[in-house]
This record gives sequence, C-alpha cells and structure tokens, in this order.
Amino acid sequence: MKFIKNIIFYALTATVIVSCNSKKASSSDSDSTIIIATSSWTAAYAEAAGAENVTVLAPFEMEHPSEYELRPGDISRLMNADVIIYAGYEVMTERLKKGLDLPQEKLLLVNTDYNFEKIEKSILDIAARLGTENIARENILEIRRVFDEGRNTVSEKNIAKRPIVAHRFQSSLVTELGLVPVMVFGPASPEASAIASVSKIQAPLIIDNIHNPVGQPFKEVSPDARHIQLLNFPGMKGTKTIIDVIRYNVAQITTD
Repeated sequence: MKFIKNIIFYALTATVIVSCNSKKASSSDSDSTIIIATSSWTAAYAEAAGAENVTVLAPFEMEHPSEYELRPGDISRLMNADVIIYAGYEVMTERLKKGLDLPQEKLLLVNTDYNFEKIEKSILDIAARLGTENIARENILEIRRVFDEGRNTVSEKNIAKRPIVAHRFQSSLVTELGLVPVMVFGPASPEASAIASVSKIQAPLIIDNIHNPVGQPFKEVSPDARHIQLLNFPGMKGTKTIIDVIRYNVAQITTD
C-alpha cells in the first residue's frame, strides 16, 4: 500500500513540474516575439499595446520619419520578424508589401492618428496579435485620462472660444482637445486666398505641424498670432510615447 502511495505522489509531482515548465515556456515564447515598427509612431502604438523589445526602423530623431528608406541591414531584420507594424504612408510601404516577398500574415497595418477612437482600435489590433489585450486596455484608459486632462486645461484657458487655424495633420488632436478650427490648412503650402482669409480673421493661434510646417505665411499676415508647431511622431522634444506627445502638444497650445 505504501508503495502505491509513493507512485501516486511521484506522478503528481511530475505533473506539477511539467505544468510549471509549460507556463514558463509559453511566457518565454511571448517575450521572444520579434516586432518591427516602421517609425516611432507605430512603435509607440506597439508599446501601448503591451509589446516589448520593439525594433524601430526610422531613427527617433528624424524630422520626417515617413520618408525613411530601407537600408541593407533592415532587410534581415524584416525577414526574421514575427510582426511588422506599419501605417501605409511610409516610403517603404510598397517594398514591405511586394518587394521583399514577406508573408502577408507578418504585416499589421494600423491607423496612426490622434483621434481617440482610432488610437484605441489600432492599439487593440496590435494587442490581439500579441495576446496582450489586458495590458493594452490599461494603457488605453491612461491615454483617455491624459486627453481628459488636456481638454480641461484647454477649457480653463478659454482657448476654444477663440478662432484658430490648424494644420490638417493636427486637426484630429485639436478636435479631441475641444477646439474647432475656423480653417484647416496643409499639407501643401497655403494658397493666396487662404492667406487672405486668415488676415481678415486675425486668428490668435496658428497650429502647425513640426514634421511638415507650412503655416508661416499666416503668421506674416497675423503678426500678433502665436505660431506653434505640434508633434505627431514621438522622438523629438524629449517624447517617446503617445502620452508624451499629447502632453507636449497640450503644453504648447496652452502656454501663453
């Protein structure tokens, strides 16, 4: 009888050990997922989704990350990646989709924007691929909280009551912050008719895009206006995450 009990004990012990080893292997597999992001913006989405050890192709300090072109050393990274996160407007897009013969299941297209609903969807799409939905939802709640803080700060400064003009690539963010631009310009340089209209409006705030600034002509016809340049891509001005960018942009808008 004692012999049988010993057999049962050792069998149960072996089962527990196998189970623990299986969990560790699963966790290790998750941590070892090779993730490539085309830019600091897609990388910020990936990290908000719960990704770790993300490799970013375009350097963080680039002023125009979407114009980054693939280098020879990037090719092997892309071939070995498990997931490649891109936005679709990058110069490298066609090579990713066709030129490198990458398996299509590796590619994950996201919508980079500062509209909260689009941020949420993009982060959850990445998290669904990585199996990190719980982490992603926590980070999304924090992003929503930062937007709420920014909206309150803008409201306290009464900026929403003033006429503003905004770059098209910043229109989603300013709308999320409760602002309604009287004119949206860019990405091309403004035409004479738009410049004339702004001179009549005398808008006190011109919101430009630091990655593609074209609003200087408006400043020339509205000398008393504040001309500020906001971020899209993290990396400049000490930013790294989506939250960093939101906070930086709110500070620029609300600082007199």
